[in-house]
Amino acid sequence: MIPLQEKFFDWLVDLARQESIDCVLVSGDLYDRANPKDNAIDLLDDVLHRISAAGSSIVLISGNHDSAERLHFGTRFMSGSGLHIRTERRDVGAIGHPITLRDKDGLEVEILPLPYLDPERVRLSGGASRTHESVLRAVIETQVGLLKNPSRAIAMSHAFVTGGEVSDSERNLTIGGTGSVPASLFDPFGYAALGHLHRPQEMGDGRLVYSGTPMSYSFSEEHEKFVRILDVTKNGIASSKVPSTTGRPVATLEGTMEDLLSSSQFESKVESFVRARVTDSNFQVGAMDRLRKRFPLILEMEQTSLSTQGALEANRLKELAKRSEEDVVNEYVVETWPDGISDFEQSFLNDTLSSSLKGDAQ
Repeated sequence: MIPLQEKFFDWLVDLARQESIDCVLVSGDLYDRANPKDNAIDLLDDVLHRISAAGSSIVLISGNHDSAERLHFGTRFMSGSGLHIRTERRDVGAIGHPITLRDKDGLEVEILPLPYLDPERVRLSGGASRTHESVLRAVIETQVGLLKNPSRAIAMSHAFVTGGEVSDSERNLTIGGTGSVPASLFDPFGYAALGHLHRPQEMGDGRLVYSGTPMSYSFSEEHEKFVRILDVTKNGIASSKVPSTTGRPVATLEGTMEDLLSSSQFESKVESFVRARVTDSNFQVGAMDRLRKRFPLILEMEQTSLSTQGALEANRLKELAKRSEEDVVNEYVVETWPDGISDFEQSFLNDTLSSSLKGDAQ
């Protein structure tokens, strides 16, 4: 994905320059893992430098994929250069200190950076329950009083807000339903720039917004991708969408092998990341290699009829396992010889089955 990410960053830097963006907000994740690869680190370092050179300051918060400790290093020093990175800390009071930004005309906007918070790591006082809601609520209640005017402030949060539409790409924040937080937590703020869910979406009255990922990371993400531009004025905060067209689309295609290889309806998908579902009833030899000649970026292939047959056979075996050996053998006899077998053959079969079950069959 690195080449596609490079193209997106080229586009993003140009957008920041053309629109005279004062600040770029990233609500996590910065990386896809706590210990990212060298080329991912180099790419992020390069784009942050280029965004800064374009005249924009930057506010980043860590997500659930990131290592809060690694990203926290040097953050106080970097803030003086216009790069503000905020991560999870152990003490509630050390999380989410507001950041005040000023545009070229002196207009101020306050940012409340709320990184991903693991309820098992953040220390809470008074024996509060350890849930994502409880730790996020504690941080907001601690810091909101430091804002001059919360109704004109922007909260950045990496969290799963109840009611958000998920995809196959997100890593679950927790097992069960305790990983979600209510939208009402963000009622005090003029806008909430949310991270974690990959699908662009607005929640509540439109003030809670997931901008989504800039490109698709699973086949569930066939939707259009956007970034958001926020226009902060004395009257409030307005948000507009800008389509991101640099990513490569994903597509799930279904049909017979002949259709997939020749039908014009799939012509527009030849440059997409493809998942193919082949519906032929018979096994297709070399299916992946044949499909790759038309769809060079195919990533997954399934012969659906075989999978269905396998599932049916597995279910049948489970049912057979619940039945006695005599019932299974008798069913086989009925299916194989629908006109029945002779008394002699039935007697021979019964004796052989009885001996086999006793363990003394020859």
